[in-house]
Amino acid sequence: MQKNTLDLLIGNLWQVDSVKLTALCQNSGIPLPQLRQITMPLAQQSQTLSAEVIRTSIPPVVTLNQKAPVAPREAAKPYTPPPLVTNNPQPTMANTLENMNWEQLAHKVSICENCKLCENRTQTVLERGNRNAKWMFIGEGPGEQEDLQGRPFVGASGQLLDKMIAAMKLNTENDVYIANVIKCRPPRNRNPEPEEISSCKNYLLQQINLVKPQIIITLGRYAVQTLLDTELAVGKLRGKLHHYQDIPLIATYHPSYLLRTPSAKKDTWEDLQLAMRSYNTQADLSS
Repeated sequence: MQKNTLDLLIGNLWQVDSVKLTALCQNSGIPLPQLRQITMPLAQQSQTLSAEVIRTSIPPVVTLNQKAPVAPREAAKPYTPPPLVTNNPQPTMANTLENMNWEQLAHKVSICENCKLCENRTQTVLERGNRNAKWMFIGEGPGEQEDLQGRPFVGASGQLLDKMIAAMKLNTENDVYIANVIKCRPPRNRNPEPEEISSCKNYLLQQINLVKPQIIITLGRYAVQTLLDTELAVGKLRGKLHHYQDIPLIATYHPSYLLRTPSAKKDTWEDLQLAMRSYNTQADLSS
């Protein structure tokens, strides 16, 4: 139905039957003033139309004060805490070595590929001496002869080390245990690089853990710097009693340095005497 026709019908209804107009107002929800404003002339046939016909023909009017229907709110869901995430770190090299026995450690070292030194080695170099010794000597890394024979300190520097040990009234096979910080020979006997030391360090620490020496003598700067976690030179560290964990530690020069600098042998002998005094003092206290 067109709007102008509807206006005519409502206008006629107002003139003919105000009761019906009031009923239309109540049923349709259209304010009575709004209906009264519609006063257009109506054709005679509109008298037969009922208020219900007119009401159903008019779209509902929403006033400014009328609120739109609100959809019912869903019931609040109970809070579920997120699942706990457990941190399971991958086992480190130190953790995997911690419970190894000698045979397992030796095998682990023999197949090690933790750094680039494995590419040019003849074989790994783990140890020499008595695994139950009370004295432990630690150098830096294998040389040419060590790489060929698979034992530390068997070249020229090793021969000098044997003389030093003999001067201390110790036997190289029964009284001492000898190892290096790194287990593979660096090319052209160069100094070991930091990442190479880091890759091999835990092997050495496990050797110390298995031997359980009563005293440690480090030979050269790489051994003492690794165990004491310092960057000081041997000249600053020698002549003093240090400790790795609870084990007395004496730092001195590497035999290869003594071969190049014979004048340093006097200082090294003083360091070895300090080590013997420290060992004897410890032995007296434990007896």
